[in-house]
Amino acid sequence: MKAKASKELADWLAQPCDAASTAVGTVRSDLPVLVVGAGPAGLAGMAALRQAGVPFAGVEGHAHLGGIWDQSNPVSSVYEGLRTVTSRFTTHLDKPMPGDLPNYPEHSQVHAYLTEFADSEKLTPHIRFSTHFETASKTDSGAWLATFNSPDRTETRQQEYRAIVVATGSHNRRHRVFPELLRKQALAAGIPAIHSSEYRDPSRYAGKRVLVIGVGNSGSDIAEKISGTAQRMLLAIRTSPWIIPQTVGGIPCDHLGAQSRGVPDWIGLTYFHAMRRMAIGSFRSLGLTRPRYRLNDRLPISDRGVVRAIREGSVIPRSQVTDLEGGVARFADSSHSPEPVDAVIFATGFARKYPMLPELDAAGARLDDALLFCIFHRREPGLAFLTETVGLRSCWPIFVEQARAIAGYFLAEQRGSPQVQAFDRRRGLATPNFKGKLFCLADDYHLDYEIYVRALRGLTEWMKG
Repeated sequence: MKAKASKELADWLAQPCDAASTAVGTVRSDLPVLVVGAGPAGLAGMAALRQAGVPFAGVEGHAHLGGIWDQSNPVSSVYEGLRTVTSRFTTHLDKPMPGDLPNYPEHSQVHAYLTEFADSEKLTPHIRFSTHFETASKTDSGAWLATFNSPDRTETRQQEYRAIVVATGSHNRRHRVFPELLRKQALAAGIPAIHSSEYRDPSRYAGKRVLVIGVGNSGSDIAEKISGTAQRMLLAIRTSPWIIPQTVGGIPCDHLGAQSRGVPDWIGLTYFHAMRRMAIGSFRSLGLTRPRYRLNDRLPISDRGVVRAIREGSVIPRSQVTDLEGGVARFADSSHSPEPVDAVIFATGFARKYPMLPELDAAGARLDDALLFCIFHRREPGLAFLTETVGLRSCWPIFVEQARAIAGYFLAEQRGSPQVQAFDRRRGLATPNFKGKLFCLADDYHLDYEIYVRALRGLTEWMKG
C-alpha cells in the first residue's frame, strides 16, 4: 500500500533556500561508511547501507553485538526479569519477531533476535568488535580519519572512512544521570546508592528498607520487582504520571494503536480513557494525584505490575525526595513522614551524548539546532546520527526508516544525483514539526511516529530523483 504523502516534507521542500551550499559532500567514495555501534540502531544502519549497495564497516566497543541488550556488555542496563516496554509487534527491525515469543519478550530473547537479524543480513563479518571509537577529524583529502582504542586503552589505531554514522544509543551506564546532592547525602550516610542502570536483581535488597527515586518505566518496574523481598519499598514520585495498561482486551496497547490508524483522535482517546480507568483505577485509589496535563502531552508509563503492588501495599508511593541527610528520606509533601532507608536506587534517567556532536551536550540545547530531520548534521554531509526518538510504540522501526534515509543520501551521492546538492542547500532550514498533537510538554526527541515515518519515507524517495 502506498504511504500517504507527507505534507510536512512537501512544505519543507517548498521553502526557499540558499543558492550555494556551504556543505561539502563526501568526496572519498572509494572508502566505506563507518557505522559506530552494533545495537539495534547500528544494525539497522548497516543493513540499510548493505541493501542500498553502499560500502560500509561497523565498529563495536563490546566483544559481541546487541548493545545494551547483551547483558555481558559492561555498559548494559539490562536486569533480571527485564522485558521490553513495547510489544514484539512494534519492536523489530522490519523483520517480525518470532510469533512464539511472548507479547513482551525477555531481554535474552531480544538479544537472540538481534543476533539472528545480523546473521540474516550478513552484517557480522563487517563489524570490528572490542574496538572503541574515540573521535574523528577531516583530512585534506576530504576523508574522515577515525581514532580507535582497544578496551583497555593500550592500543590505538586510525583509519580513513568516507563518512560516519553514529549509533551509540543513550540508555547505557556511561550516560546515567544522578541528582548529585541526594547521591552525596546517601553515600555520606553509608547507604548504598546506585543508578537504575546498575541494578541487576532483587536479592541484595532482601529485608531492607529501599527507596527508588523516579517513576518512569524502569523505576516503577524495579520497585515492583524488589517489593517481593524488601522489608519496605518506597517509590518517590516528583510528578504524577499517566499510567496505562500494557494490554487492552489481551492486545498490547502499542499494537492496538497501530491497528487503530484512521480512527478520529477523540474517539480513540475516549475509548482508551475508559479502558485505562477499568484496568488501572483512579489515581486517588493508588494514593496518587491526577496528572496536571493531558494523556500523551508527555510519554505515559506502562504498568508492568506496579499498580498491583501499590494496591497490595508492597510498593508505597511517596512525593519528591528533598534530602537524604543521615540516611533519612524527607519528602516534599509534609503529610509523608521522614523515613530511614537502607538502600537507594536512582531511576533518574540518562543524558543524551553523541560523539562528534558536542553542541547537544549544552544545557537547553535543541535537537533541531544540531540535526536536520533528527539525523543529518547541519554542516557536515559526512556525519549522520541514528537518534533514539520517543513515541507511542518502539523506536526500532524508526531506526530502520532513519537508516534508509541516510543510505539514500549516500547512494544518491555515489550516483551523482542532483538531489544531493538540492538537499545540502537545505541543511540550514528548520526541521518540520513531527510532534503533531502529541508530546507538547516533552522535548524534541518525542515525536508522532506516523508523521515522522511519512516524512522519512518521502525524503528517501525524493533522494532517488
